[in-house]
Amino acid sequence: MLLSTLVKKVFIAGCLMAISSSAFSQALNANWQSDLDKALIAYKQCSSDSTNSSEKCSNLAGEILKTVYNLNDFYSSEYKRFMVSNEVANYIENNQKWELLGHAYEQNALEKAQELANSKRAVVAVYVDDNADGHVSIILPGQLVLSGSWGFKVPNSTSFFVHEPDKSYVGKGLSYAFTRSMIKNVMIFARSY
Repeated sequence: MLLSTLVKKVFIAGCLMAISSSAFSQALNANWQSDLDKALIAYKQCSSDSTNSSEKCSNLAGEILKTVYNLNDFYSSEYKRFMVSNEVANYIENNQKWELLGHAYEQNALEKAQELANSKRAVVAVYVDDNADGHVSIILPGQLVLSGSWGFKVPNSTSFFVHEPDKSYVGKGLSYAFTRSMIKNVMIFARSY
């Protein structure tokens, strides 16, 4: 009888821990792949429509975090729209909810990025150049692949390019988003809980 009571208490404690830890973790959208494919089509249509401004189209790219990880971090309540790349970069660097994993030239940061994305944590790669122009790529669940241009194994990703919409993609290595000469300025961040 004592053993039965102990087993019940351990079971209940385990259930409570599982419930409490899932309450603070994020939920991966079960349809993220098909939703991203649809977003890519919409983005390319937005970009080809001459009546749309590049800012309006870049807002579609800001929705990717919500599309994949069900997080609304990149929505600006002040501007009533999703943030553009430079705003995302500034937000992440100044927000305690996001931790720096490292730079894109650090293999351990790239491996950690893929590991965290596979465990349903949001991970982004952020680039800002000397003119304060930026680009954001979202790390997706998947596998590391060897990049010939970078010389590293890189995580699976998606990127939506404002000035070159035809380069936009879903499900390619991170090196498709940034050239080798850019990686010194690419920082990888993960969402904390």
